[in-house]
Amino acid sequence: MITDNKITEIALEKDEEENSPFSGNGKKTKKIKVDFIGNSPVIREIYSMIQLVADSTTPVLITGESGSGKDVVARLIHLKSPRADQPFIAINCAAVPKDVFENELFGHEQGAFTGATTKKAGYLEMANGGTLFFDELAEMDTDTQAKLLRVIENKTVRRLGGKEEISVDVRMLAATNKNISAALDNSELRKDLYYRFSVIEIYLPPLRERKEDVPLLLDHFLITFSQKHNKLNKRFSDEARNMLVRYDWPGNVRELRNVIERAIIMCPNDVITPNYFPDHLSGFKQKDNFITIQVGTSLKSAEKDIILKTLAMVANNKSKAAHILGLSRKALYNKLGRFDEI
Repeated sequence: MITDNKITEIALEKDEEENSPFSGNGKKTKKIKVDFIGNSPVIREIYSMIQLVADSTTPVLITGESGSGKDVVARLIHLKSPRADQPFIAINCAAVPKDVFENELFGHEQGAFTGATTKKAGYLEMANGGTLFFDELAEMDTDTQAKLLRVIENKTVRRLGGKEEISVDVRMLAATNKNISAALDNSELRKDLYYRFSVIEIYLPPLRERKEDVPLLLDHFLITFSQKHNKLNKRFSDEARNMLVRYDWPGNVRELRNVIERAIIMCPNDVITPNYFPDHLSGFKQKDNFITIQVGTSLKSAEKDIILKTLAMVANNKSKAAHILGLSRKALYNKLGRFDEI
């Protein structure tokens, strides 16, 4: 649902085995909350796209950096679809060897290989009527990609060692953190498979490009982990909160989540201060977000230092720097043009 403060939804299920590359295998599993938090324009746009594509059966490709929440988007698409009460199966393509992967995906007949003493349905069959999510699609072996393409086109699957074509009705979603052009050029991702999945493509931007979502995420994870670890009444000091809001979060939402959980566990006090954060956050604070202006410095020189440091912090994005500084873009350009006179 969308509220004035945030977008939040509960995505579906998680398998009992936290570290398994396969999750939600169609068996009864305990439902947990997976929240999609944000209030930035881009998050609202993505949420609208999720609602639009959920009712269709068209494959969807979700792109973005590691830790940005691609799996949550996939789960929300399933949750809001007519298939919500059917299985949701997620497969980490980077974590499974080719031979094991194909056996898990397609299943096998009795006697298909040494040790195959009984027949086994694969995840394509087990997801019948539901959704199958391929996380890190470009890590899948290209031979397996070709076989998956055949399933998408024919809507049938053949078990390893079998001759029977089994009809399947599966909504397929995929995600990758790779540069698509590079993955195609390097033949890591088959072009024909990419074209089938990219009919609808959702790009999830990194957290540093939607900084307005950080305070909402801070509050959400603070409450979540305070309750989880039975350490209620926790809060951030002003210095700690400012540091977290200003940090660029190269590991995205996953990194932010881990930093907050660690701080809640390690801090014995109600007020969480910066010394309970990893060292690299403190280094960022000292080196990247602060400047030292000596007493007696002229206002013009101080203004120059502040503007140039702000530009550096936002990778020379003048529109963003102007917004941070409370200036119009034209006023910023005028000031930059006068710096040569200082």
